[in-house]
Amino acid sequence: MKHSLHLYGTLGPACATKEKIRTMFLSGMTGMRLNLSHSNLDDCKDWLQQYYEVSERLHIVPELLVDLQGPELRIGTLDIPLSLSENDLIFLVSEKSFDKRKENSAIFSRIIAGEDELSIIPCPDILFSYFDEGQKVKLNDGKIVLELSAPLEEDIFCAKVKKGGELTSRKSIAIKDVTVPLPVLTETDKQNLKLLRKYHVTGVMLPFVRNADDLITLRKELCADGMDYIRIFAKIESLEGVENLPSLLPFCDEIVIARGDLGNAIPLPKLPAIQKRIAMTCLRAKKPFMVVTQMLASMEQNPVPTRAEVT
Repeated sequence: MKHSLHLYGTLGPACATKEKIRTMFLSGMTGMRLNLSHSNLDDCKDWLQQYYEVSERLHIVPELLVDLQGPELRIGTLDIPLSLSENDLIFLVSEKSFDKRKENSAIFSRIIAGEDELSIIPCPDILFSYFDEGQKVKLNDGKIVLELSAPLEEDIFCAKVKKGGELTSRKSIAIKDVTVPLPVLTETDKQNLKLLRKYHVTGVMLPFVRNADDLITLRKELCADGMDYIRIFAKIESLEGVENLPSLLPFCDEIVIARGDLGNAIPLPKLPAIQKRIAMTCLRAKKPFMVVTQMLASMEQNPVPTRAEVT
């Protein structure tokens, strides 16, 4: 069974103009992915209008994949980006009580007054049941790593930066070696699913697929809205997803080897072997798959890829 090659771009601020979308199509792009981790479909209607106008002029029937939020944890909204350096001390605070504590907590009052040079990061409430002293917390796909100190209050932890970088709103957060149970679809995901037909979406990418039940839940949601024709892309981003891969294949249309978060879930030196293992499993089962994340990352700045990227 032979599968045609598909090349997807990501539709976003950097490439939402007609000129850039046209150039990408003429360079071989066959479809685009829209990341809904930070927005919803209605918010992106201007981008999508540009996308479909260009494809119509080029007589192309384009694919549009939407990447749901799924069972992934993210920090809240920051007033400004935070520049975190090694050994900096920061506060992690429950998102639910973030605004309240800014007004009422003595600790936060000192920070706001400038007596302490500490940054504040609002975090999902559920994490505070799993936080513990000495744990490593990864932010922004592991680009930033924190080490937790003892809790200051029930929903306030102090942490030391072990690996720094710039942190912006709504970036991923995960506790090393800890699995936090989450629902398959968020309320925002369910709202976006009802808009798929309106925006001519052809496929849905489900992040952090853990087992077949996750995919069955998504398929039931699609069928309930009469959209059983929508293709499902199962993103493999955890060790649980890797181990359950054979049981996932009958319930999705394509596998996505999502190396960003997968590279956080396992030691990086093991990532190439895991990627190959997933690819071989898909090939044997004649299941289409794609590889994503940092495919040509150096070319964001340089016109020529590295030898490793070419390989």
